[in-house]
Amino acid sequence: MLRFTVLVYFFIFFSSCNNSSISNDDIDMFISKYNDVRFDECKDISIALRSKGLDEIVYIVDRFGGNRPVYFVTFNLQKKSVTNIDKTNLEKSEVQEYLTKYEIISAVNTIRKYDFYLLAVDSSENVYINPFYAEEPPYLMRLKNSIGDSSVNKGYVYELYKDNWYLNKTRRRD
Repeated sequence: MLRFTVLVYFFIFFSSCNNSSISNDDIDMFISKYNDVRFDECKDISIALRSKGLDEIVYIVDRFGGNRPVYFVTFNLQKKSVTNIDKTNLEKSEVQEYLTKYEIISAVNTIRKYDFYLLAVDSSENVYINPFYAEEPPYLMRLKNSIGDSSVNKGYVYELYKDNWYLNKTRRRD
């Protein structure tokens, strides 16, 4: 009985520590850490985690805002490098390659460096990031220049959080 009670308390404690809700403090900490990072190597590129296994991660890479077939890029965790750039979608759609191998590898290395689930930078250098949840749209948007609007529509509706940082109005709110 004692063993069962200890197990129940351990489960309750672990569950309470494993709260995935994002607080304003989490957002503020993120903003202070990345406020001055430019992400130039991803300009006009969108990259997102597609799947993650024990040995590899697959990313979806695309030109920002493009309605083109995407690249599927495999990153090997042991080798710490890109091992495959799958262009099958482009070939099926008869679309010419629109990103260079260097642009793709640079984008993958950038998202690996910051460990985000999604990173996109438009041609105006506005940044869209989801550092908190996989398989979800951008959680935050940072405009290159502050415009002071309380909300901005850039594919999603974003609400002003502070300075030039906006939160996706449809973001997950656990």
